[in-house]
Amino acid sequence: MRCNHCGSERVIKRGLTRNGKQRHGCRECGRTFRENPQRNGYDPARREEILRAYHERSSLRGLTRIFGVSRQTVTKWLKKSA
Repeated sequence: MRCNHCGSERVIKRGLTRNGKQRHGCRECGRTFRENPQRNGYDPARREEILRAYHERSSLRGLTRIFGVSRQTVTKWLKKSA
């Protein structure tokens, strides 16, 4: 395994993240990282589905109940798309 930041092979295990994934630490640069990092947030298809439901007259509170996404997130997406 190599460090994602400096490329060093001097890597050790450094416990688990909050969601249970293995965290590693580099002895060269001192930074921590995950082996296979994934992007945070919603995938674009899911985001389009939620915005389409909003444009079909669903309320923000309804979207929160149905899709489990916060009202602030949907509001931010609407401001970006406008």
